[in-house]
Amino acid sequence: MNKVIKLILLVSVVGCLASCGGEKAKEAARPKSLGDAKAEFAATLTAADTSAVKTQATRCMELLKADSVEQAIDMLYTVDGTKLRKLSDEEKANMKKRFTRFPVVDYAFEYLAFATQGNNDMKYTTYSRLRAADERPSKGVSLMFNPVRIDGQWYLAIKTAGQGSKEIKTLAGDRAFAPAEVTF
Repeated sequence: MNKVIKLILLVSVVGCLASCGGEKAKEAARPKSLGDAKAEFAATLTAADTSAVKTQATRCMELLKADSVEQAIDMLYTVDGTKLRKLSDEEKANMKKRFTRFPVVDYAFEYLAFATQGNNDMKYTTYSRLRAADERPSKGVSLMFNPVRIDGQWYLAIKTAGQGSKEIKTLAGDRAFAPAEVTF
């Protein structure tokens, strides 16, 4: 009888340990919240990241201003689901059409806001004509970049309509699921 009690106790202890380990595995497998993902990503950023992103964006904007539209467009990427890719020929043609119709003769940096590895905001206002000193400021056109960091390297993507932005009021808060990481 003594052996039976010891066996039951052993099975109970093993079962308890297995269930406790199972809870930890479930917790690790649970998707991160957007708030947690933002906090984790922010903790990895340095001044060098901000500098690298601003340098790339400024180079792109200066190329647009110098009417080197094709060179500027060649710097750009887009996020397609969870994949970063170069712009397609059709997307390049549309961008070229935009900057031909509304050439960038001047621009103003608005802000840079980091959120997650694959969804950040960098906004510029572009102006297609210069104004005289006594003239009211001309209306500008917004240009939103989505800087994406993959393996420590920053890529300048164009923000698409489906991507969140700090300017878009959404119902999903920081408790929503974090987006998947963007890769090539």
